[in-house]
Amino acid sequence: MTAAATGEPVEIDEELKRREDDLAETDEYDESPPSDIVAFNELRSCSDLKRLHDAGQLQIQPDFQREVVWEASQQTRFIDSLAKQLPIPSMCISLDYKTDSRQVVDGLQRMSAIIKFLSDRKWRLSGLKDVDHRIANKTVEYIEQHNPEIINRVENTVIPVTVLRCDLSKRSHQEYLFTIFHRLNTGGLKLNNQEIRNCIYSGQFNDMLKSVVWSETSMSLFGLSPGRKYRFSNEELFLRILAFNDGYESYKGPLSKFLNEYMSKFRSSSDDLIADKRAILESALSLIYEKMLAGEPFPRLSRATIEAIFIGVIRNISVLSSMDQKDLYERYIELRSNDAFSIEALKEGLAAPDRVKERLNTAIAIFGR
Repeated sequence: MTAAATGEPVEIDEELKRREDDLAETDEYDESPPSDIVAFNELRSCSDLKRLHDAGQLQIQPDFQREVVWEASQQTRFIDSLAKQLPIPSMCISLDYKTDSRQVVDGLQRMSAIIKFLSDRKWRLSGLKDVDHRIANKTVEYIEQHNPEIINRVENTVIPVTVLRCDLSKRSHQEYLFTIFHRLNTGGLKLNNQEIRNCIYSGQFNDMLKSVVWSETSMSLFGLSPGRKYRFSNEELFLRILAFNDGYESYKGPLSKFLNEYMSKFRSSSDDLIADKRAILESALSLIYEKMLAGEPFPRLSRATIEAIFIGVIRNISVLSSMDQKDLYERYIELRSNDAFSIEALKEGLAAPDRVKERLNTAIAIFGR
């Protein structure tokens, strides 16, 4: 018996959650590299990489770094490898030749360890048995005073770097860099699509998404805790809401490309346009949390269901604002109980254009009647 038949709203099961997580990590590009992107190899010493970073010419995305970061023991072993001059895997860096800005594409954690060792004199390396005893459980300051040759050796160690010379004002170059992030970041904890967008499409629009996610109302509605790592899942949810609100009727898939194009379009928009996008999200957040759910957080729902709730509210907000809590909540329960939002229906086509349009049309109709 379906949810609609029983009148009981469904939440989400583990398989559906896994499918939604997989969708957030899928690279759906298969285009060949643009002919005007040039790749070349160079050698950079650790001190040179630090100099570029200190000069603001090499970005390592601090916001992204907080999400996925090596443990102290991994950083210590890497510094030990540099000090022992062991073979080091190459890094990959993009170079926007119009702005002379470089960005770490592959090697973020290695780069972070280098900067930390050469900058933070108070950093105490881990006391591991398999590293040089002269650095194990020692601060950088102590190493400088007692074994300065280790500092010099790390500074002078040369690392092979692959450089992608590109123009990030071109959408084709942004899309190619998105694919490179996917292909190179395959070890350890693989980057998801929004983590990559946070690097490639940094700017006012990206900052606005992060600001809204960590607003008081959003944190309460989604039950977010500052100490936990969500890997930009809510930023992608709000990106999806804005993109589909602006034009789900023309959505043809694939989802990652659709979202990339939208984020590229608004990456460096005017203050007024960014403020308009923020207002759309904040108005819907306020109505859903404070009025529709009477200050209660969302239960464990699929992202597709939450997305549809937001679109239904945004497209009808002028009418919904004057409704009482009981009527709003009834529409919310009606949507969750609709067959289009059953677990079985969601599994059949999370990002398929016909299914997306069916869900959003249903949500708009429910909240608009």
